[in-house]
Amino acid sequence: HQRTTLVYFLLLYIIPTKVAALIFYRSLDIMTKNAGRRTIVITGGLGNLGSKLCRHLLSSPSSVGAPKVILLEHPNFIDSNKPAPHPDATIVPCDLGSPNLNELEAILSDGVDTVIHFSAVNPYPNATWGESAQSMDHTFNIFQMSVKCHVRRVILASSNHVMGGYKDDTSFGPSSVHPDSPPNVGTVPLDPNTLKISGDAKAYAAAKLAGERMAMTLGSIYGDTTSFVVLRIGWCQPGENLPDTLCAAGSPPEFLLEAEDGNANNNAGMSEGDAKDEIWFKQMWLSNRDYLQYFEAAIDLSVPTSETDASTIENEMKHVHRHERKGFILVNAMSANRDAKWNLDETKRLLGVVSQDDSLA
Repeated sequence: HQRTTLVYFLLLYIIPTKVAALIFYRSLDIMTKNAGRRTIVITGGLGNLGSKLCRHLLSSPSSVGAPKVILLEHPNFIDSNKPAPHPDATIVPCDLGSPNLNELEAILSDGVDTVIHFSAVNPYPNATWGESAQSMDHTFNIFQMSVKCHVRRVILASSNHVMGGYKDDTSFGPSSVHPDSPPNVGTVPLDPNTLKISGDAKAYAAAKLAGERMAMTLGSIYGDTTSFVVLRIGWCQPGENLPDTLCAAGSPPEFLLEAEDGNANNNAGMSEGDAKDEIWFKQMWLSNRDYLQYFEAAIDLSVPTSETDASTIENEMKHVHRHERKGFILVNAMSANRDAKWNLDETKRLLGVVSQDDSLA
């Protein structure tokens, strides 16, 4: 009888208590490991830029550990036979252009700290105005939903093409195009045939400019909870991204329109116009190393939470293109290419990153 009582006592009290203790300490261990771990959402996550950044963030964790990275991608661009950029990344199908944003809201409301927005319907200079309008939808939807879900930081990958009109303006010399210079959208190739096959980037740049201005507006209203950082990036090619593979067309061959002679990329001889344009494209090159450093710095960049913090000069308050204001910062993001028109002073000051690469070195 005493043995039976002892068995019942063990079954009812001692063993369950030990199991509960094991479960508690296991849960505590998991909570400790995940403490401080942030969730980062990358739109267009399976593209060139999204994939590179995903691999970097998960392969080079900070002192608080690697983040949780969610890659949002349109269902049509998800290949189940192709591995994710990193085994720890989570791929989630999501159409940012859909009028039904319930799915997007569910994703962003689940403790997301940072959204990095790359998604575009056509991310190249030959984008049509119809594609540009759809890209605007992507940006507007992700921005507004980020604000609604109280995402702390939103980073927009804008484009050099927003300022491409300065390419042939001889009144602007080295380091003369600042982040607060007036927009000058489109990069028009000098060679007529190159223009036909690559496009003028005006529609593409218009979508980026619209995203910049919306980020500025939302930041001015909601900047105390959701802040926006805009990086006007240079040309960061897929893969190794070497300077000697840059060309005047400004697009990979598969994205070029067909010229009248049926050739999409004729490199038999470079025209005078292409030779001049090639210098411009080399001077806006963005190396893989600089690209990753810029975006990583943008995640934790200190952004003003009031107009007083953003500006101490009265005249600056009236500057419609001011790049530093409540809830909003905009900087150029190219490598330090020799004699380039892009000014990187504010990039160094605000991001704390000094470019280490030069396409013309």
